[in-house]
Amino acid sequence: MFVRILPRGIAKWIAATIAFLFYVARPAVRRNVRTNYERLGIPARSTFPVFRNFSLAVTDFLRLAFMKREYVRSLCTVRGIENLDNALAKGSGAILFAPHLGPWEVAGACLATLGYRMHTVALEHPSVQVTRFFSTKRKRWGFSDYPVRSFAAGLVRAVTRGEIVVLLIDRNFANRGMQLRFLGRDVRLPDGHAILSLRTGAPLVPCCCYYAASGNIEVFIDEQLPAHGKGTADIANACLMRIKEFVRAHPEQWFAFDHLWQETSDV
Repeated sequence: MFVRILPRGIAKWIAATIAFLFYVARPAVRRNVRTNYERLGIPARSTFPVFRNFSLAVTDFLRLAFMKREYVRSLCTVRGIENLDNALAKGSGAILFAPHLGPWEVAGACLATLGYRMHTVALEHPSVQVTRFFSTKRKRWGFSDYPVRSFAAGLVRAVTRGEIVVLLIDRNFANRGMQLRFLGRDVRLPDGHAILSLRTGAPLVPCCCYYAASGNIEVFIDEQLPAHGKGTADIANACLMRIKEFVRAHPEQWFAFDHLWQETSDV
């Protein structure tokens, strides 16, 4: 209720305060974020902006239920929409792949206001009520989600209808995928986007979103990746190369709070 009533500026201040309390209380998570910074090759710096931006992204997602479509469009700037349209013109749908970076839920809602029908995979919360809460919010914006345990058939049907699948590929929550090379180390990460593309012919399109200096949201859609004549591992590694560029450009908005490399995990 308070999220709905409060102006966005005040909500941002409250979000930053909560983020600071979490930042102070969780030294192990701070170390994890710093380790991920080091993997990016970034000099030591404060990791608090990562916590602050994540808290803001959660706040904006909670406010989505009360935002009008016109306001969401005014909050977001979309660059490269022609790249998505070019991919869809082939008639095989499209697979947008991205990192856990920036306010992707609001970015997805913005694309929905432009008439795009999208599908994704969502991690199930231990509480069924919480899972339903998040799923309901996504569906209100024309965003269908599928559970991690049973998503393949739904995604195949979506791209077969010429619709869009959106997948975040820099985290492995399902204990699946394959051993890939990311930021100079081997790590098990999802490969479903590559398999889906090979199976259906749906083009793979890199994208990301992030908070600009103004506080508004930038959504960037790049040109699709060439996938002809490549196997699953080659395609998945090529996708990670684009993901690396995105997170290096906006490390303070890369929401990786645990180690991607299990052998060095603190959590």
